[in-house]
Amino acid sequence: MKILCILILALVAGCCVAAEPTWNPADAVKEAEQDIRTGHIKFYWSGSIASMPVGVPIEVAKQYPKANAGVDCVTNDIPLRERQEEYARRYNEKIFAYVTQKH
Repeated sequence: MKILCILILALVAGCCVAAEPTWNPADAVKEAEQDIRTGHIKFYWSGSIASMPVGVPIEVAKQYPKANAGVDCVTNDIPLRERQEEYARRYNEKIFAYVTQKH
């Protein structure tokens, strides 16, 4: 039972830190451009209780895969949360411009 609890805690902790972007807002547009070139369109969502796409209409974002910019992860690291949201905003703006121009 103790091992199971440890494994669950490790899994939950891993959800918040595993394979995330650097959250450097300067890299967001580069990632968006790369995703556009490769056809991997997604929108970053943020929010611990009620997640929403950052900076774009929810009706548009719901049509594409969700990417995690701090969804369901409670943190007291306010600077991290601010970087995540700014990264998501810049990325989403670039992707939104692409998908609205495309259609």
